[in-house]
Amino acid sequence: MKINSLFSFAISFLLSIQLFAFQSKDFSTKTNNIRNSVVGEINHKPILFVSELSESLAAYSLEGKELWNYKIDQPSVIFEIIAEDINNDGNDDLLAVAGNGIVYCIDSNGSLLWQFIPDHKVRLSEIAVVKNADKIQIFAGGNDYQLYEIDTNGKQVSSTRIEGVIRKIETGVFTNSGKQSLFLMTYSHDKFRWEFMGILDADSKQVLKEVSIKKKELKALTKTMVTDISIADINNDQKDDILFFADNSFKPFFSALDTDFNVLAEYAGNKKQVQRYAHSQGSFLPSRNEIMFQHGGVLIVLDTKGKLLNTGGERYGKGVYSDFVYEPKSNQLIGTGTVDGGNNVDFFNLSKDNWYKTTHKKQGRMLAVEQNLTKLYNQILEYKTPSYQKKSNKDFVMITKNGASSKVEKLDGGNVKFVIQKSPKEATDRTYLVNKIGKSALKKDKRGKYQDSREDIIQMARDYEAEGQPFTFWAGHGNDPFYIQIETLEQILEVAPNTCYGFVYAEMDDVEDPRVQYFVKEYLPRLAKAIRKNNRAKLYFRYKNMFWAATTHLPLWKDVFLSGKYSDFLVPASEDTSNRTQDLNLAGRIGMKSGGYINDFAMRLIDDNPTSWRPLTPGGQNSVSPYLRQGVMMAAYGARYGIVSTSGFVEEPGLDILFAMMKSGVLPVVENEDILSIGSWHLIKDVDEKLIHTVDNHHNIKQYKKDDENAIFSLAQMHWAGTNIPDNDFSKIALGVKYRWLNYMPEIPNGMVAIAPIESAKELSEKNIPFSISNSKQGFSNNEFVSAKKYASELKKIVEMGAKRLPILVKGAAWSAIKIDENHTRIILMDSGYIEPQERDVTIVFQHRKPKSVQDILSKENLIVSKSQINIKVPAGSLRFIDVMY
Repeated sequence: MKINSLFSFAISFLLSIQLFAFQSKDFSTKTNNIRNSVVGEINHKPILFVSELSESLAAYSLEGKELWNYKIDQPSVIFEIIAEDINNDGNDDLLAVAGNGIVYCIDSNGSLLWQFIPDHKVRLSEIAVVKNADKIQIFAGGNDYQLYEIDTNGKQVSSTRIEGVIRKIETGVFTNSGKQSLFLMTYSHDKFRWEFMGILDADSKQVLKEVSIKKKELKALTKTMVTDISIADINNDQKDDILFFADNSFKPFFSALDTDFNVLAEYAGNKKQVQRYAHSQGSFLPSRNEIMFQHGGVLIVLDTKGKLLNTGGERYGKGVYSDFVYEPKSNQLIGTGTVDGGNNVDFFNLSKDNWYKTTHKKQGRMLAVEQNLTKLYNQILEYKTPSYQKKSNKDFVMITKNGASSKVEKLDGGNVKFVIQKSPKEATDRTYLVNKIGKSALKKDKRGKYQDSREDIIQMARDYEAEGQPFTFWAGHGNDPFYIQIETLEQILEVAPNTCYGFVYAEMDDVEDPRVQYFVKEYLPRLAKAIRKNNRAKLYFRYKNMFWAATTHLPLWKDVFLSGKYSDFLVPASEDTSNRTQDLNLAGRIGMKSGGYINDFAMRLIDDNPTSWRPLTPGGQNSVSPYLRQGVMMAAYGARYGIVSTSGFVEEPGLDILFAMMKSGVLPVVENEDILSIGSWHLIKDVDEKLIHTVDNHHNIKQYKKDDENAIFSLAQMHWAGTNIPDNDFSKIALGVKYRWLNYMPEIPNGMVAIAPIESAKELSEKNIPFSISNSKQGFSNNEFVSAKKYASELKKIVEMGAKRLPILVKGAAWSAIKIDENHTRIILMDSGYIEPQERDVTIVFQHRKPKSVQDILSKENLIVSKSQINIKVPAGSLRFIDVMY
């Protein structure tokens, strides 16, 4: 009788699940994007809570009705959200933790219950709630080596010192007591392994269990980059287990550990599942007793032992979700957002055995972006250059494996030279290098095989010359500056004078490295002589962090990049993966070129660009929009060269849109004298070497200091990724940046503020152009260095002075103003949200010269000037090109 009753109940329950699941339809939210999602209950109904990347929190019914939306007051990365009934009213409230150092508690009705703010600057990234009997404890942590306990009124209960930067705090039943306790994982390296991993008692904060990275059974896990962690009891022992979803050299990886840190299940993907910069994230599905996770475009289903059951999706596929959440009442898996900025909510009905094959139509924000870019592309293909625009006699040079489409090749408003890049690694003996610089010369890059002879490499160049194929070679890296040795490089230039477009070097920033010193002192002069013999090849240097804004001002690099000795062939390019200061690198390269220190700089549009703190910023963007707008921003300030190669994730027409802009003349080659949107300058004097090294040492995230924010270039270290920027910071005052993450296209509300060495002061003074001065940490005022906080008002005043002298000023979008001829100016407007695309309300102000007419050159719309300004919209994820006629 009891069995029959249970059976009847189970059947009824399954039927109710199927009915409910059938009613759930995909929808898109009113938020601009979705980064996090969690389910809760309000009035006994399931609710989906979501957060944007940086600005708002919201609640939705499963039918897609918005219940409320709450905007946070200091935009920064919202790292995690949790649904719990904090005020004991029977409805779930929402807890959120943000990089601005604030814990928000939002009532189930959408009003703020309270917020917790530590008494010092900290980046908080993790939050958890312990519920034992009638007691609720809230825990939060981040980069300041403290675990904070907060009560249900938002008051601090305690602060416990821990080792390392917090990577994860989770709640679960991890001991035989049946009580909830804390799982804590901390890092010292920004991507790999752990400083501490163990279980803490929630009351005493004492360590109950701990596991070392030296445990042999966990060797496979220690080699991965963990991108998601979930807690669930997968072995039915009444204790929770820890589920790790990870990336192992771009392959998916999963491991489940029990409460004693023994491996319960493990899955390692294969080479066919490799996807560059894809993340793994997933969930336990209790109704099916299965584990699911998505790695890039592939959806993987495992049993609780780690055995592969099924796969869905496809390699480099569409719809790479930002988050997944399991909703038990309706038995649905919900995929939310996409990593390129989507606001979609898609349902998977878990009552169906083939649920993992469910496909979803693009909707919401990313559908709008796709439509906007399609319209833009078609308009560009129809564009004819006006009579007042002369075709440049210089080429855009794009280093890429793919050229333009036949449609684009027919355009004739500009020229684009397409150049391939190859990466041979020379096997020639290095004894002579060891004799010069020691055994460090033997260090090699583990990412490739050194199997090419000198003769092989030279013959490769000779063949390209015979074929007329333009090419570059990747010739060195910080791991090994000598992929190709100097004698080989000289002979390549000799045998391929017409087709060798140069050599690429990356991340060679360490001035103390004897290999780097040898390269600068020995390789560069010889390369200069060989390159100038043919006057075509360039050296492309790719650097990250704030290299082009600050590191270049260290003695070794200043002599290379800012002395003028090599200005004709050095091409600075960004290596802004794993970075937080893209805006500084941009302003630095603009200053180098516009200040006459180099002749060219390059854009770098690669599939790792969307990564800031890499475990928390996935690749896999389907839309070309972020790369496209980033490329245009740099070209609009003079970048004529490009190192470009988006991955298989990016949908067609991809970068063909960028090439079309260049070939059509919509995006012209920009000379220094044509840029009309640099308002003021920031000059570097006696650069602060200590600050630079803390930023360049980005893999070490144990560098927290309470006064990190008191700097001109502040909070630039990796452990501050996602935090809001203080009012004394250059990025905020000069470039309009709000938080450290992916600031490729700053809004520059006062015009661009270019960064250059102090040697530019004389020329700027003669031209009456305003400039500020710092050593990157302190401002320079009245012949002495002062703190950033003291200097802030002076910096702000100088920036605003620069804005007033500009003929045009733009608010609300990233922008550039370019002189086409004496009576025509082209304004380029870009949606500034790199992976936060949204329609922008933009104001263009004409300050000193009244235009005769203003026209969108692609739509042909004539725009009306009223009271010396125009208010227009820039479509989400797209751009507009406006010509002003005087």
